[in-house]
Amino acid sequence: MFVTWSKNLEIGVDFVDADHKVLIKLLNQVNDCIVQHEESTVIGSVLEALVEYTDYHFLREEKMMKISGYPNLLEHREIHLTLSSKVRKIYNDYQSEPWKVNPDDILAFLKSWLVEHIMGHDIEYREMCIDNKQATRAANNVSFLNVSDANGFPDWSNIRIMLVDDNPNFRRLVQTILKAVGVRHLQLINSADKAVARLSQRSADIVLCDMMMDGMSGTEFARQLEKMELPTRLVMMTGFSVDTMKDRSSDINVAGFLEKPIKARELLETIASAANQGHSVNDS
Repeated sequence: MFVTWSKNLEIGVDFVDADHKVLIKLLNQVNDCIVQHEESTVIGSVLEALVEYTDYHFLREEKMMKISGYPNLLEHREIHLTLSSKVRKIYNDYQSEPWKVNPDDILAFLKSWLVEHIMGHDIEYREMCIDNKQATRAANNVSFLNVSDANGFPDWSNIRIMLVDDNPNFRRLVQTILKAVGVRHLQLINSADKAVARLSQRSADIVLCDMMMDGMSGTEFARQLEKMELPTRLVMMTGFSVDTMKDRSSDINVAGFLEKPIKARELLETIASAANQGHSVNDS
C-alpha cells in the first residue's frame, strides 16, 4: 500500500473518516496504475474519480464546519480550493500530455497533501465538530450526485450490480466508487464466459460490461444475455466513442453506454438511468 490508513488519520467524525478512506483507496490505485504502466483510460478514470471525490468531500466538510460555527472556515476553504486546483491540474496535465507528467511528482504531492492536510489542518476542527449531530446530518445530506434519491436514483444498498471487465485495476476503481455510495451487492467478474455462468445461478439488476475483452467480447456477451431472458439491464463500456459503441451494438439491447476514461458521477447516473428504464436505449 502506498498510503496505509491508521489511527493517526482518524478525525472521529464518521463521514469524514469514511471519505478519507475512499480518498486513500483512490490514491493507492493511482500509485498501482502508474507503477504497473497501466493504460491511459484506466489511469484517467482513477484520476477523474479522485478529483470528483475530493471536491465532494470538501463540500461536505465545509458544510459541517459552517453549521458548527468553526471560526477558521474561510482559511480552511482557501486551503481546499488550493488543493482542488492542484489535483485538477495534475489530471488535466495527464490528459493533455501524459508523457510529460512525472509519476513520482504526482505521487509525492498526492501523499503529502492528503496525509498532511488530514493530520494537520483537519484535526484543528475536530473538537468543535465531532459531537455536532446537526452539522453531521447536514453534511450527510450532501449528495455526491447533487440530487436526492427521491429524484429517481436507486436504493444503492439493495441494487444488485455485476461488473465484467478483464482489467483488475479498473475493477478495483469501480468497486471503490460503488462501495462509497453504499452498494452492498456487487459481483466482480474478469471474463464474459464466467459472467454468463454466474448469471445462470445468481441474477443481477445491472451488468456493467467492457466491450473489448479476451475470449467472449462484450457484444457476444450481450447476445448471450438476451437468450437467457433475464430482467437484467446491460451497460456497455469501452475506450471507443459512444457513437461507435452504439453502431457496433445496434442489434442488441443495451440500457446505457459509458466511455472510458469514466467519470464517477457519470457511472452512477448511467446505472440509475438503466435501473429505471423500461426499455433499452437502442429501442428508443
